[in-house]
Amino acid sequence: MSLTTDIMALRLSGQLSLAMKQAGEALAAAPGDFELMAETVRLLVVAQQAETASNLYQNFSAAGSSHKLEPEALVRLALQLGRWDLLKEMPTPEGPSWLVTALKEGYDPEGPFMPHGVKISVANGPSIFDFTGSCPHCNHPQVAQVPLSLLICRSWICPACFGRVKMDHHGVRSCMNSTYPDLLEMDSNQSDADLIDYLRPKLMGAEEMPQIAWAMGQEYHFLINEILVGLMGDQNNEGGQA
Repeated sequence: MSLTTDIMALRLSGQLSLAMKQAGEALAAAPGDFELMAETVRLLVVAQQAETASNLYQNFSAAGSSHKLEPEALVRLALQLGRWDLLKEMPTPEGPSWLVTALKEGYDPEGPFMPHGVKISVANGPSIFDFTGSCPHCNHPQVAQVPLSLLICRSWICPACFGRVKMDHHGVRSCMNSTYPDLLEMDSNQSDADLIDYLRPKLMGAEEMPQIAWAMGQEYHFLINEILVGLMGDQNNEGGQA
């Protein structure tokens, strides 16, 4: 595969940092590669670096390349620049859905991301939640990674169709409930409450705690998270084999 194809694959899989690094190095080595330049514009739009994307696109257009950017990438760039006026004479394509709405009705819809799966991991640090789902505009599969907290309200640009996607606590709660239904039972809630009641006075210094726990400081909290996540995984595996 060509380097441009590799960068496109990274964009579509949501690995924007690595894609940006490779695109920067590739453009420095081959500044006249129009296919690479077009892919870098797409990448910058997804990364919401509109000014840089606009400058590169102007150079791309001025060179008279035969390569063309898809209308959804150009419309997203115009919207990021606040240039609704550039869209007045633009014909409405068949899709994706957000683009049709933007051009026909004059507003930029933000589709709700409803994850259908979640993977929780802890490795010497805060908990990491990887929510898997599909773009509400084009069904492109993607992963939304959230560190530490489930108090979530975040939005991003779909790397495939350039539509705005939003994930909030409604989608997260539904996903967690369907992924870990056993934890909704009262016994699980009580076990969680018992653990909190046991740990709180120790962590607040009201009761004695082993010196090693004090020495580890925040790492002690992380270790507890890692143990609990491991236990949840073991329980799910046993349930799947039953």
